[in-house]
Amino acid sequence: MSEDVLDDEFMDAVESLSREESRGVLYALLFVGDSPVSAPRLAEALGDMDTDIVVTLLGELQEELNGRAGIPYMLREIAGGYQLVTKPEFAPYIRRFFRIKKSNRLSKALLETLAVIAYKQPVTRAEVEAVRGVSVSYAFDQLQEKRLIKISGIADLPGRPKLYKTTDEFLVTFGLKSLKELPALDELRTME
Repeated sequence: MSEDVLDDEFMDAVESLSREESRGVLYALLFVGDSPVSAPRLAEALGDMDTDIVVTLLGELQEELNGRAGIPYMLREIAGGYQLVTKPEFAPYIRRFFRIKKSNRLSKALLETLAVIAYKQPVTRAEVEAVRGVSVSYAFDQLQEKRLIKISGIADLPGRPKLYKTTDEFLVTFGLKSLKELPALDELRTME
């Protein structure tokens, strides 16, 4: 059988999926994914289904899964995509199973440096040092090693310093859909 015939048969099958079957396919795609998957990418996998329909189906699936007791995971919208993630109450057991040490935590210095980058990005190392008042070389190295920040370009300044910004891994780590979910600076000031 030629590849064109198989593609036609696949498209006929995809176009005839019911709402429930489409949700099942989405569930399966998310189940095998190891990182957030965007709605347009899922729509493409469903035979170029309308992205708005996929977003609606994902909302229904999210409501169903997140409201269901007895399953250890939930569907979250993270970093511009959707991902099945383990519920927080299971974290200690998963850490023990994979023998993950809690040393993955970020120190206060790393968190402060990361916060400056997140709120001022794109930003140079010198700009972060000016805000923090200390050298941030070690912090930058650690944050890059943890893939929480990356080089995003070169500043049009003397010496052509590198510009840094947060990564999608940053969004995933902190469970954010986008940087717009960061608390406003005014909110942070009132928390002090």
